Amino acid sequence: MGIVRRVTGDVHMPNLPFLAGGLALFTIPYLRIKAHANLDFRLLYLASTLIFAVIFSNSSESPTYIIAFTGVAVWFMIQDQPYNPWIVALFVFALLLTSFSPSDLFPKFVRENYIRPYSLKALPCVVVWLVISYQLMFKKFDHVNPNT
Repeated sequence: MGIVRRVTGDVHMPNLPFLAGGLALFTIPYLRIKAHANLDFRLLYLASTLIFAVIFSNSSESPTYIIAFTGVAVWFMIQDQPYNPWIVALFVFALLLTSFSPSDLFPKFVRENYIRPYSLKALPCVVVWLVISYQLMFKKFDHVNPNT
């Protein structure tokens, strides 16, 4: 929500359209009842929940992104191996922009003029959450994991 507000310059944009769309994408996978027995499906839902709580909060601060990045890490670890190059690229993108951007690893000029003003720290988490939502809706979870 903050990214869109800052890019458009409309600080009075209502939260409801974002929350309604996010809630719809978040709850639709619950309709896949047979997939609930699969451990990967449940872990993917955990990752989605961790990220959802941060990106749809209207007051997420920098330390809060530890929660979202935990979701990103869970998502990355349950991907099919060998990892698809775009999955690795998305994980590295999230690592750089979400975890390292507030630190001195990024030049001050970039932090002050691009990352903070446009809330770019949230961008990789939003992209990963959309990928997770897609996977939850369309990925085949055929087998039931042992030990569940």
